[in-house]
Amino acid sequence: MPMTTRHIVPLVAAGLAVAALAVGSQAGTINSNLMIEPAKTFELGGGQDGGFVVTGTNVGPVAVVVSGKAPDGTIVQRGTVSAGGAVDARFASGEMALLRNTSGAQTARLTLKVTGDTAALGMSYSDNP
Repeated sequence: MPMTTRHIVPLVAAGLAVAALAVGSQAGTINSNLMIEPAKTFELGGGQDGGFVVTGTNVGPVAVVVSGKAPDGTIVQRGTVSAGGAVDARFASGEMALLRNTSGAQTARLTLKVTGDTAALGMSYSDNP
């Protein structure tokens, strides 16, 4: 039996819906020249379905503390990236990356590459604790 337009349209719509879901959950790459104001923390992610990786270099004059914040609010420090140092941190599904400028007077600067589940990563800043 040949397909009619009535049968083809729902199949095309279903195919597009599946493709949209696949694109929404696929890995992507974000390249950033991040600046973090003095006494601020950059917050990346939290609540996303998949994990992501942050790699890059601290190109600024001040150290940056890298931590992960679990969905239950637990914060675990991953390390400190000194000026000129490299960062390579992995974050799990639902986890938030926290990059804290350790200086109260100078802006932190990093060149970063974020890979993995980047489709729905939120980004914000907060005051340092």
